[in-house]
Amino acid sequence: MASVKSIMNCIGVSTSGNVSVLQGLFGFIRARVPTDPDTSVTAQVSLLQKIRGVQGDHIHLNVIQVGFDMVTDLDDAREKLDYANYRTHNIYRQVSLGVGRVEHYEILSTDAGGADDLGSEGEADELSDDWSVNNDGIDVFVVRNISDSDFVGISPVGGDCDKPAKDDGLIGGEIGRAYEAFSRTFAHEVGHFLDLSHNHGDNCPSSTAGQNNLMAQTRCAISTRTSVLLTGNQGSDMRDHCSVRGGC
Repeated sequence: MASVKSIMNCIGVSTSGNVSVLQGLFGFIRARVPTDPDTSVTAQVSLLQKIRGVQGDHIHLNVIQVGFDMVTDLDDAREKLDYANYRTHNIYRQVSLGVGRVEHYEILSTDAGGADDLGSEGEADELSDDWSVNNDGIDVFVVRNISDSDFVGISPVGGDCDKPAKDDGLIGGEIGRAYEAFSRTFAHEVGHFLDLSHNHGDNCPSSTAGQNNLMAQTRCAISTRTSVLLTGNQGSDMRDHCSVRGGC
């Protein structure tokens, strides 16, 4: 098995000085495994699974907090980010897509120009147009609040990989939602960016399998916890996206 250091170097994580594996390799901002909201379950991570994930096709994520300086319980908000990261690893693993480097950035409310509370899809688009991280990761903006009831997250289907000239972006959700709902939306919207459409039209899927798919809208999902399945064809579409990196 490849060394942890070589894997971290491969995905672009610095290994100089004291390095936390949970923070540097897994991308947990709090440097610890998040608590599962189901108290009967203990969340666990596997170093072997993580390494195998980046030895195959994988994506990098830039998680951008918008207006978190106005959040009352910052530690809880950041644990939700870690839980979304944890679930996205697990959800995408089922179709052989790993999550590599996960970096965290912050836009203060004073710099966000009101975009920490999104009032329309147009404002969401402006946020993702105005800000970007200059690397090969997918920019996932997580905002303090979304006051427009028409959406809980938003992303183009087949997002743009040309960072300097990008004209679309990804809003992974609002941090005030419950753990399961927020984390499913986070993985769902990244799925859109990776070229997945909703698995239904205006009406919800009629089959249980369809309702349990990650790409069913929240209103159609049987459960925000368990409706996270992906098909082999969806996995193939995701792995063909321009943001997917080859194995280390």
